[in-house]
Amino acid sequence: MNQRVLLFVFALLIGAGIVAQLAPASLYADDAGIEVTKFSAESQFPDGIRFHIEARSNDEIDEIRVFFRLLGGSLGSAYRAVGFEPGISVTGEATLLSGTGGKFIPPGTILRYSFEVRDNGGGLHRTDDQEMMYTDGRFNWETASSDLITVFYYDGDAEKAKGVLDAANQAMERMAPVLGLESSDPMRILTYSEYSDMLPAIPFRSQATREQLITEGLAFAEQRVLLVFNPGDSAKGTVAHEFTHLLVAQAAGRGHRQLPAWLNEGLAEYGNIESSFSYDVALRRAIESGRLNPLWYQRTFVGKPGDIIAAYGQASSVVQHMISRHGNGKMAELMRAMHATQDIDKALGRVYSLDQHSLDAEWRDALGLEPLAPAEEATPVPPTSQPTPSPEAPINGLTVTPPPRTPSTPTAIPIPPTEAPAVVQGQSQQEDSRSSGCGASLNHGGVYDLALIALLAGPLAGLWGRGLFKRR
Repeated sequence: MNQRVLLFVFALLIGAGIVAQLAPASLYADDAGIEVTKFSAESQFPDGIRFHIEARSNDEIDEIRVFFRLLGGSLGSAYRAVGFEPGISVTGEATLLSGTGGKFIPPGTILRYSFEVRDNGGGLHRTDDQEMMYTDGRFNWETASSDLITVFYYDGDAEKAKGVLDAANQAMERMAPVLGLESSDPMRILTYSEYSDMLPAIPFRSQATREQLITEGLAFAEQRVLLVFNPGDSAKGTVAHEFTHLLVAQAAGRGHRQLPAWLNEGLAEYGNIESSFSYDVALRRAIESGRLNPLWYQRTFVGKPGDIIAAYGQASSVVQHMISRHGNGKMAELMRAMHATQDIDKALGRVYSLDQHSLDAEWRDALGLEPLAPAEEATPVPPTSQPTPSPEAPINGLTVTPPPRTPSTPTAIPIPPTEAPAVVQGQSQQEDSRSSGCGASLNHGGVYDLALIALLAGPLAGLWGRGLFKRR
């Protein structure tokens, strides 16, 4: 059964509210006399997956294991001991926990499993592999699909689901040649029309975080799953950005966990068909105030909201520069080199004859800025308040004033003393005061998001009065 047909079967099972139980009706038996009469894997969302088995044998059954693998995950095959009372006819269960007490499993994950039964007479039997999808059983899901992309929705709004599907297809069309992808694995997008509906489906976060942040989308790269809060057209940019993370992870292969935030987020914004903010403003402010950190300090994005949104602006600009100067082919080569080397400087050297230092210098030169002097390379710019930008002549599409040679008194801007709640397209499984975007989660399970933090003056100043910023 091919993947598309399998996904269709999953959709029918989910829509009908039927537990995923793919064991054939006939008995499993071996020469030792062990018979498996029934087995299943049932979604117990949000707590995990429950495995069930019924078996009998001529000798007392004394051990049962369930083997499983999350398709696309890095865990590999694992097993759980099945709990049961030994005997010649037994019923047993085991649970694979999600979240508290176990590794978080996003709904939409496909799991492959089988059972192994042993008796004290030396008999051994193992069932054939089966597959099931871990589902959010609170809703009757419908699907919209195109090639290998399937969108799941439950609110009956087929047009809204089609908008999500179109955004993903546009991101695929735009990024496939950039990343060198000739084919793709099946990908699943689960959309939630109410934010309260989505909360149980995302990794745990503290109460303070839940109260201040709205997570609009999370990409689980290894499971090929995207969860999206989809109130309407505003989700298109979220979908494109997060979907690009799935494509980048596929292109970089085993090297995707080693991608620095500036490259991963820059590529995700390059694939964004409907960016919500102008990063040029934030980047200009960082340049003018001398707060622009070098690339090699940006494996993750940390600091205050203003620092992080400037980092996104820089990441977007650097990737734009790499593609415009060196072409799509080089970026595709870089993804292959990351797969091979799992080291960004080695990969850059192999493809561009550059490392992060020399790429940073090349990019700054393209903007008309001076490369960093060796003495400036040792310490990143600390997070402090920023001066108001002073527009000058445009440089490569950016209106930039180079940083002054001597310290100057910044023009005052009414910036609140406390941190702004962030606007992010998802959150890593690690809640950390340093984490404000997917750049901060690259080493935490391949969960990606976008920190779009509203801290800019002018049109964005009104967001302060709302007390709650979205997280996209």
